[in-house]
Amino acid sequence: MNMNNAAKKNDAESVEQPKTTLEVVKKDEKAVAEVPSLEKRIQKVEDLSMLIEKWRKLTETRRNLQTFSLGADGLGATVFLRDASGKEFKTSNTPVVSAVMEEIKSTLDEKIKEVEDQIKF
Repeated sequence: MNMNNAAKKNDAESVEQPKTTLEVVKKDEKAVAEVPSLEKRIQKVEDLSMLIEKWRKLTETRRNLQTFSLGADGLGATVFLRDASGKEFKTSNTPVVSAVMEEIKSTLDEKIKEVEDQIKF
């Protein structure tokens, strides 16, 4: 019976020991958390400033596009495209102009959302 108690005591010690070790590891993990260097913090602020500027430009472009309107008669609005070699494409077709404007609005909205998701403190 005395051996059983000794065996139980050894089992209890082996069960308790890993728990103690885990607690020590948890405390060490908390102590490992480091404050970023001044250089890293400054870089983060600069990155944030660039994102904010990008957001401002995108929202301003979106606002300018909202003030643009097609004439009720469908005349007077033209889309111009020019490639790198100087070749131009031009159309005044109202459905095409409307579709181009909607695509630009949609793309701007997506880009604004992407930038907003990146702006974190």
